[in-house]
Amino acid sequence: MKAAGHEVAATTEDNPPLSPKLSALVDQGIALRVRKIPSGALRRALWTRLTGRPARNPHEEWVANQRPDLVVISQGGNSDGYPWMKFCRAANLPYAAIVQCNAEISWSMEGQMEEVAELYGRARAVYCVSRHNLRLLEWQVGREMPNARVVWNPNKVAAFALLPWPAETGKLKLACVARLEPGAKGQDVLFQTLARPQWRSRPVELNLFGAGPQEIPLRAMVQRLGLNKVHFRGHVADVADIWREHHMLALPSRQEGMSLALIEAMSCGRPALVTDVGGNAEMCVDGETGFVATAAAVGPLAEAMERAWARRSEWEAMGRAARARVLQLVPADPVADFCKLLEAAAREAKGK
Repeated sequence: MKAAGHEVAATTEDNPPLSPKLSALVDQGIALRVRKIPSGALRRALWTRLTGRPARNPHEEWVANQRPDLVVISQGGNSDGYPWMKFCRAANLPYAAIVQCNAEISWSMEGQMEEVAELYGRARAVYCVSRHNLRLLEWQVGREMPNARVVWNPNKVAAFALLPWPAETGKLKLACVARLEPGAKGQDVLFQTLARPQWRSRPVELNLFGAGPQEIPLRAMVQRLGLNKVHFRGHVADVADIWREHHMLALPSRQEGMSLALIEAMSCGRPALVTDVGGNAEMCVDGETGFVATAAAVGPLAEAMERAWARRSEWEAMGRAARARVLQLVPADPVADFCKLLEAAAREAKGK
């Protein structure tokens, strides 16, 4: 958007180290403000509590000083952008909201739904990354949202080729590519399933790729269950390196948006074992490009894994079908498509 002649500014929470992708924005002439905890924050919080009036927020002032035609609020879930929506409402700034993930447990507290519905309703646009998340959001706010639509995140589909099927070794290798956070990604459910007697005796290895806040308890769980065929492999820079040696993605998530790990695995020609949350079942077709468990629980996941094991001779063909589905569904340039949507929203807001 900067290259197209737009003025662009961005602000992000302070979460060291700063992502190289964010640092690159500065090199491209984009104003970037990292939101550190401001000095005097405790004093301002006390002022708000004693007077009932909000204290001056320097980050909000910085945004207002940009005189934006559109503020884009990117949320990790469905509610962490509320303070920014409230600010935009108070400052009469047009805004759009992105919902990167949604979950069945993420409902508003009693008495908050009317305000939440108003905040989403005032948005020039609401962007969700899966149909499931959009439908769920409408239930959560208590009304349909004609200003909402599904969009695609940036991805590396164009960089991936169909990889040769791994060489035969007598062992099937599953890869769980996800941050080590079982509350969202469900690794604990997968471990409990693999601890069942039939899986202990089968030639199946599970490798976990990624890092996260619950690595220590997950390692302890593997040890307590005696899962000697489960390994933590850490971060891998080249995702294709994973899929040169693994046969299937295992993603037992409790919540998702549209998993990039799923899109990448399928792009490389690998089937997937997923749970029916977020956009998983929109991308992975049960019995055709992989296997879908009806819930992130041991019973449903075990049932799906048994079906996968019974059809293991078909995994390679499923992988080819998985790649074909990704190429069919995922747009060639989702970034350009999203920029067009933002340009339209900004023009509409400016016109009004």
